[in-house]
Amino acid sequence: MFQYGIGGLFVNPVGGNQPVNPTPYELLTIMDVSVDISQELKELVGQNKFPDDIAPGQMKVSGKFSAARIDISQYNNIFFADTAATGVKQIVKDESHSIPSTGGYTIPVTNLATFIVDLGVRYYSTGAALTRTTGAVTTGLYSVSSGTYTFAAADEGLGVLISYVSTDATVGKTVQFNQQLMGYGPVFELWLTEPYQSTSSVPNGLHLYCCRLSKLGQALKNTDYLKPELDFSAFANAAGQVGEFFQTGL
Repeated sequence: MFQYGIGGLFVNPVGGNQPVNPTPYELLTIMDVSVDISQELKELVGQNKFPDDIAPGQMKVSGKFSAARIDISQYNNIFFADTAATGVKQIVKDESHSIPSTGGYTIPVTNLATFIVDLGVRYYSTGAALTRTTGAVTTGLYSVSSGTYTFAAADEGLGVLISYVSTDATVGKTVQFNQQLMGYGPVFELWLTEPYQSTSSVPNGLHLYCCRLSKLGQALKNTDYLKPELDFSAFANAAGQVGEFFQTGL
């Protein structure tokens, strides 16, 4: 039998700490999967140069996979097991305004009602950043209160680009990961299908009974897609089962 390509990858929460409604997932747009099964060898060496015996010691199953189709619910199911809620934080970048001559040189941002955090102001014409102050506002300074920005009278008529964070409770999902005690986290089983050259409609594959994630890598690049990389290790379940290979033909 030969295996070509990646096949399919499924994860299923089975133990440990669980999020609300733990759900199995097929990971999509899989870029790569690796599973390494290794064992430590202990050598018995006496007065001679070569060992008199070699015995296997500790074994380890570890691996990693990259899934370019991003779903934060998957991360919560198999890594965080934490709080999930409907709604998102909306990062508004460079919202364009002109400093008015009326109203005390103030600008209420578009999402005033859901404003939460200021992310800075720049002049439109030069890109130079203004400095936030809690005191008197002069040229090059601004103050902000609950989404209303105040500028200097000397800057009247100038264009500014305002960046800030607001909330939108109508779309998306937010997964929050919080401080937890050591040992907190979900356990999941991993199913890897290998359909190439299987001799029936049942694909070949690998099943690991209990896994935990050790890393979720987010490498954003200038000229490439984000391909989150997740590292895992496997261990035995209560019945002593670690994993199994299955194959329909040679």
